[in-house]
Amino acid sequence: MSAQHPRRKTPESIHASMLPSACSLDAVSTAQRVDPYWDELWVPGSHANWTTAYAERYRRDHGAAPGVPPRLLMEHDEYLPLLTTNRGRVNRQNAWSVMHAYRTVTAEQLAAFTGCRTFLDYRSAPLAASFASDLTDFGWFPVPRRLAGIHPGRNILYRPAATDVFKRLIAPTLTDPELLTVTGGQPWSSGGQYDRHNVLGAELALRAAEVLPMGTVMGESFASVDLLLGSGLGKTVKKPDNRRADGVIVRLDGLRIAYEITATASRGLENKVRRWAQALAAHPLETSGLVIVFIAAPHPDRKDGKNPLTAIRNAVSDVLRDFPGTGTDSPAARIGVASWADWFPARHELSELFFRLEADFAIGDGKGAAKWAPRGLLDEQKFEPWKTFDATAVIENAPLLGATPYWLRESGKDYTKLIGSPMDRSGEPVPHPTPANPKTAKGRQLGAGVGSAKDTQLPRRLRIIG
Repeated sequence: MSAQHPRRKTPESIHASMLPSACSLDAVSTAQRVDPYWDELWVPGSHANWTTAYAERYRRDHGAAPGVPPRLLMEHDEYLPLLTTNRGRVNRQNAWSVMHAYRTVTAEQLAAFTGCRTFLDYRSAPLAASFASDLTDFGWFPVPRRLAGIHPGRNILYRPAATDVFKRLIAPTLTDPELLTVTGGQPWSSGGQYDRHNVLGAELALRAAEVLPMGTVMGESFASVDLLLGSGLGKTVKKPDNRRADGVIVRLDGLRIAYEITATASRGLENKVRRWAQALAAHPLETSGLVIVFIAAPHPDRKDGKNPLTAIRNAVSDVLRDFPGTGTDSPAARIGVASWADWFPARHELSELFFRLEADFAIGDGKGAAKWAPRGLLDEQKFEPWKTFDATAVIENAPLLGATPYWLRESGKDYTKLIGSPMDRSGEPVPHPTPANPKTAKGRQLGAGVGSAKDTQLPRRLRIIG
């Protein structure tokens, strides 16, 4: 039975400049940033034009003119000090964290996340050194039609490079708390880069953090099935795969609203919906706090493009036939469908539907989707966490992560308990003395050696000044 689609009136909207924004850098707030959906930047495709330091050096060494300023091709002894100096260290690490979390971001988005205007200029020391070392790549929008303006970085994008530079050059210079700030305990990776897709995911996170009453936001790197339903909750997911949502909006009570942005009706859409339905069916809402919303985001400037909204609804309807029921824990009650154009009807405009995070959910007779009904995920979605589930812990720990928007990190709270206190004060278990029979003991004995003296030295960061 095909689902009936709700007939929704054109939602009321307001320009972002009329709203108070938590982002105090006016030049990169929602009202001022490039609008990655409405600004006609991606025709004819969804990929930016990228370059790497390796490619530019190759051009230079073979007689061709490099496409970047000479500063971006500095040598090892020039860029390494800029990557390890104490000057600007926090901002630099926060920038790496944002790239790691969201995979691809615009210069304006990077400045908005970090609160640092420096990142609007790709020639600045931290970005130039990151590029020269092959830690990051630089990109440009393929069709920069509306980017003439006051911001020097309006047409620049950044992403992690597909190299081992972070592991080889950067990680050894970081303390454990700094490494946690950059990566959140996840492997540094360049995978999963889909330019328009990633930029839209980062933009949605920023807009939510700027204007909505919510707890925190997380990027793709922290939206895996394992983190959302398994190890991130202290549990184990059977046969976890590499599946990730495009981001997560965490409500003040800890409800996780994971979002999947879909530009086209791909052949794998139904399979993607099915895998999320299986995961939700196996993990009740009260112990996971997870709901999923699929957001249709077709290219608005493609006259022949098909809107995937209908395809998403059909895929959800088809999948739900195999997951009967509409109770609180059912996939039907926890998989919503929304439209980017409904949430953001025009350039820099936000609709009343976005302020509620309204999505459509399939309801019916319990044997499949009979019709659709709207529900506000911020104000109508009920969530009562199980008594042993600390749903808001993620909000309390988010300020430790450099990818968290800077206004959500400036809480004034002391996090020494988590990253630098003696173990007896931090609530962590204290190592036990050497057991009576070391041969039968598991793990390393207290006081046992850990490699050479060189291995046990402080990180270089704590052994140098400047």
